[in-house]
Amino acid sequence: MTRSKSTNGDACQALKIAFVSQYFYPEQFSNNEIVRHLVQQGHSVDVICCVPNYGQDKFFDGYSNKTRASEEWNGARVHRAWTVARGKGKLRLMLNYVAFPFFGSLRAFSVYRGQTPPDVVFVSMPSPLFQAFVGLVIKARYGARCVYWVQDLWPESLTLTLGLRNPLLVRPLSWICGWLYRKADTVLVQSAGFPERIERFGVSAAKIAVLPNTAPETYVPLNPDPNWDETKLMQAGRFKLVFAGNIGESQDIEGLIDAFARLDDGMDAHFYIIGSGRNLENVKARVFDKELEDRITFLGRHPEDRMPNFFANADALIVALKDKDIFSLTVPYKVQCYMACGRPIIAMLNGEGARIIQRSGGGFVTPAEDVGELEKSLKRFCALSDGERVAMGQAARRWFDIHYSKTAVFGALEVVLAGDAP
Repeated sequence: MTRSKSTNGDACQALKIAFVSQYFYPEQFSNNEIVRHLVQQGHSVDVICCVPNYGQDKFFDGYSNKTRASEEWNGARVHRAWTVARGKGKLRLMLNYVAFPFFGSLRAFSVYRGQTPPDVVFVSMPSPLFQAFVGLVIKARYGARCVYWVQDLWPESLTLTLGLRNPLLVRPLSWICGWLYRKADTVLVQSAGFPERIERFGVSAAKIAVLPNTAPETYVPLNPDPNWDETKLMQAGRFKLVFAGNIGESQDIEGLIDAFARLDDGMDAHFYIIGSGRNLENVKARVFDKELEDRITFLGRHPEDRMPNFFANADALIVALKDKDIFSLTVPYKVQCYMACGRPIIAMLNGEGARIIQRSGGGFVTPAEDVGELEKSLKRFCALSDGERVAMGQAARRWFDIHYSKTAVFGALEVVLAGDAP
């Protein structure tokens, strides 16, 4: 066996890892950075994923169920399973969720047929939890340990998304989710608010550990360059406010727009929305209805490695989640990305995400869906001196370095993948 060196400098055994997730490059998830790091540390990684389609109603350009089924990405072997694109409706989304367990498992069998089986399966799970079935199939067939990383809490995430209330549907779903959680060897969760919700299914607390998100290596504080294309796209406004990421039903972008609409034109604030998603057209309609087209700009979807350039041009970065109990337990991935880039954060959310931003001193926080308080926060932020805004961004970066650095997060992950206790 070869030896690799973990992020904290200790030697560890190089592992053969099956990395299972519906979401992978060119989709913008922390999965990309994790796989890149594992390969750099000398591990052998096979990624079993979907054809990229997240944030769109169709496959990404250049991808289909007939093309690029296998390729190499930064030293990892990527194997894409047959996929149903998410589309716009709830039926298509559900088909997307249930197709991957079957086709992902078939893909795994083809990957490891006649090959050395993996030592460990790592299932990275933004919704759906059903991705775990692929990991458990690999575990059962090849005897590999199975480690989950839970980003969205199920079954609540699904019942909220689909509006499920009928106990004849919710109870079996809860049973399936409990069974999946119990079958894992280790359950990593992205927030300190998750363990109690996992334990209720009979999962031992000793099997659960918190592994927060980090941010890509390129996410660092930058000074804006007038020659960047990103700078040229963000010329409007004395105060530039930026929301970046998925434009879905969980993110309260409508509330952000309503609060922004209350600001006086004389403040010369401009709101930039970067990204795409299932709710994009509704958000655009909200901007049109409020006659804000000259003060809110949609910049579309951009590659992950260009986002720090956009953030460098922002005076503040915005995050919002709806007022639902499940969202109070989570820390949106964009919070770590924002902090890494050293820009102030203005947040409208509850729970863990709010607590972290408040404790860091890196921004202002208002309760979820409280448009009036968000309006006050925006006005308060714009009234700060340049030095106060700089200090706020520096505080966010310091918090990131202490709690979410690549060294801390990936070092802990490698320990778990190697089979040591979480």
